[in-house]
Amino acid sequence: MAGGVAGLVSSGQQSGPQEPAGGTDQSGGRPIDQTQVHRPGSDGARRHALLVALATASLVVGCAGLSVPGIGDGAPAAAFSGDPCSLLTSAEIEAVIGNGSTSGSPEPAHESATESNCQWSLQAAGNPVTEIVSLTIKAPGGRADFTSNRQFLSSLEGSQGSPAAATESETASAGLPADIGISLQSLPGVGDDAFIGAAGTIYAIKNDTEVSLQLIVPGDPNAQQETIDLLKKAIKRLT
Repeated sequence: MAGGVAGLVSSGQQSGPQEPAGGTDQSGGRPIDQTQVHRPGSDGARRHALLVALATASLVVGCAGLSVPGIGDGAPAAAFSGDPCSLLTSAEIEAVIGNGSTSGSPEPAHESATESNCQWSLQAAGNPVTEIVSLTIKAPGGRADFTSNRQFLSSLEGSQGSPAAATESETASAGLPADIGISLQSLPGVGDDAFIGAAGTIYAIKNDTEVSLQLIVPGDPNAQQETIDLLKKAIKRLT
């Protein structure tokens, strides 16, 4: 499964004011005003609701990572054994995000034999909020995972009583934007196929390798396009 959101929730719980933001409301084409979430002095209820929202987005992806028999084109891809952080450079991320943020050393991780990820943390002078870029690679089995992610998110979108609906209710009651951003918008020209999932995460497939990318950049109205631009760079580096 894509591990960026789950890792981000863990990071937010440990670092106090540097908790991650919510998602992007793609259903109406309007980004969520993440500055409402990342505000010094936000009370515990708001922080808790935000972390629950992001945890639910992670749960959505985790549950979606079920095998789908018979899906795939050609031979399965080999496991990705390289450095996941090599698919993007810190300079590229800083240039795309702008606003003077500088990136620390990226943190790679091989979660399993088929899943790797990398996380970059960025900080701008005078801004106490840490910006996060999280990339996940899944191979082999990327195409099946990509398809099951899309199917599962589609089944949750707008479903009454779903984990996503319950989370949206909790975030709304805490005064946060209620939409955690299950979009499913297709993105032609990004890999073989791509779509926007939950909380602004974009999933793309190239052959049997799935790459997902999420940016947590509070108050940035261009975060979704920046995610697309960076994901295209990462996919081009896949061998």
